[in-house]
Amino acid sequence: MFAPPPPPTTLPAAVAVVCRDPTWWQKCLLHGALATTIIGLPLAVGFIMESYDNSRRGFPIPLPPWRDWTLRALTGIFVLLIDLAFFLLPLMIGGLLLACSGLALVLAGQTDLLEVVMGGILALMALVWLSFFLIGVAPIGRLIFAEEGQIERALSSETLRRAFTPPYRTYFWHARLASLAAYIPAAAMAGLTGILIVNNAPLLVIVIAIWLLCSVGIFAQLVGVQLYVAAEQQAHATQRL
Repeated sequence: MFAPPPPPTTLPAAVAVVCRDPTWWQKCLLHGALATTIIGLPLAVGFIMESYDNSRRGFPIPLPPWRDWTLRALTGIFVLLIDLAFFLLPLMIGGLLLACSGLALVLAGQTDLLEVVMGGILALMALVWLSFFLIGVAPIGRLIFAEEGQIERALSSETLRRAFTPPYRTYFWHARLASLAAYIPAAAMAGLTGILIVNNAPLLVIVIAIWLLCSVGIFAQLVGVQLYVAAEQQAHATQRL
């Protein structure tokens, strides 16, 4: 038996792996359309999650085929919980703390401290969220879910431990930096969509722009999958030394 090829560690190599599938662009457009509807978002996220699993298994073409959409949707719901926990939840907790602290200071008549306290909480929120974003904590949770199939494990402190302790931290940091470049087309598409909305473009044109934005975002995440799987395997190899 031939050993599976090593996962790509650079952005061009990761893009090449995704594009091995001759139908990659069709799958990105389809799942981008599903994500646009919001209701179909679990299917789109489940598709990306299956790519994690296939990549970890060493499949030469990691993009999953058209099958078992029920399981894909269920998987997508679990993955959205991971994204919520490590991306939106810190903002929600910070917002709640901000509101409660502000209300308490106003009721206590300490309005002179309001600006200082609010600024400190906002700075802490920004620091926590930026740390989670830059290291890419949610994708690490997805990796743990793909490895063990246990959502509670992916939502535990194990995800944060891998994100912020060596040897995982270094490899995941490099993977995150490399993957950010894959989102440049999505950022450009988001800017174009915003311009269309501000200038009251026809609704159909705006919908098509949002569809393409979601499709480009799907492709960027598929590229990120390859880089994170490679980072995980490099960290495991270093840990065994």
